[in-house]
Amino acid sequence: MAPDSSLFRHLLGEAVPRLRGIPVRTVALCFLSLLFFQFNAQARADSLEFPGPLAALYKPGDHLKKEIPASHILPTRSESFKGTPTVLGRNGIQIPINEPLVQKYIRFYEGDGRRTFSEAMEKGKYCLPQMTEILESHGVPAELVYVVLVESRFEKHASYRGAGGYWQMLASTAKRMGLKVDRWVDERRDPIKSTKAAAKYLKTLYDQHDSWLLALAAYNAGSRPIAYAARRGRVKDGELYGRKLPARSVVYVSKVLAAMAIMREPGKYGFELPNYCKPKDFDPVMVKAPLKLEEIARWIDVPVSQLQELNPSLRLDAMPPDSGFALRLPSGSRDKFDLAYEVSTRR
Repeated sequence: MAPDSSLFRHLLGEAVPRLRGIPVRTVALCFLSLLFFQFNAQARADSLEFPGPLAALYKPGDHLKKEIPASHILPTRSESFKGTPTVLGRNGIQIPINEPLVQKYIRFYEGDGRRTFSEAMEKGKYCLPQMTEILESHGVPAELVYVVLVESRFEKHASYRGAGGYWQMLASTAKRMGLKVDRWVDERRDPIKSTKAAAKYLKTLYDQHDSWLLALAAYNAGSRPIAYAARRGRVKDGELYGRKLPARSVVYVSKVLAAMAIMREPGKYGFELPNYCKPKDFDPVMVKAPLKLEEIARWIDVPVSQLQELNPSLRLDAMPPDSGFALRLPSGSRDKFDLAYEVSTRR
């Protein structure tokens, strides 16, 4: 916020009578320069606390960037902050809170499902902030991140009937959305890449059905059954209940809406928000040799587990032999890797 010029005039007006012998214009310029310098210094200090896309998680007025930089992915426990990302408060979906099915699942999450819900919230603190920013940068309401809570409980290795990863996408759908899924790599397990794919898919479904609730139903049951049922029942934008839609899809949407309702007011339902974590920087490097993570870990002197966390899409702890792989290294370790890699290729 810019300094109020009327405040400057008021302060200078009181100071002038006491400064006889000194030109008023000189005093005014010196005073303004001092305040301007202090203001800029404070602004620079504020902007350095959470750089890049993380600024939107800290200051409600910050603008989102269209793309999430590839240099951020994992958080560190020592750097955390309280509260949900501010993007969740924007472009919210209207929840039919009095709908019996929504109330049913709110009661379930409060009761028998409380432990599972709480554990999912705790796991979500590591990737939810970035996921919400990615969704909104693609024109998708950030609250749809709770699809992940319902689908996989923020567990990257979750799988069910061919669906896998955070967003529980089928391999065919994931590939259509640009993800790589094969015996070496499964990018559905990557929180950033999978969320970009899910955002693209959800936006496609919304463009087809002109309703986020119907897009959610289509995410569960497929676009064709929902489109057919919507035409037959003359479903309008935002409508879902009391129409001839697949029962399992209505139940699914109700679960997601119930999770949204709780996360909007967690204290009301007896839940406490976790400390959402800042992502940790990494150094990307393109590897075109079938190296193993164990070998790379020795080169740069880090635990294998750290490389596994940075590269969750690798299935076998090894680089694919037939194509290059964008490996993520711990920040600051690129020079060590380059030197060791050069030595190894000379053998």
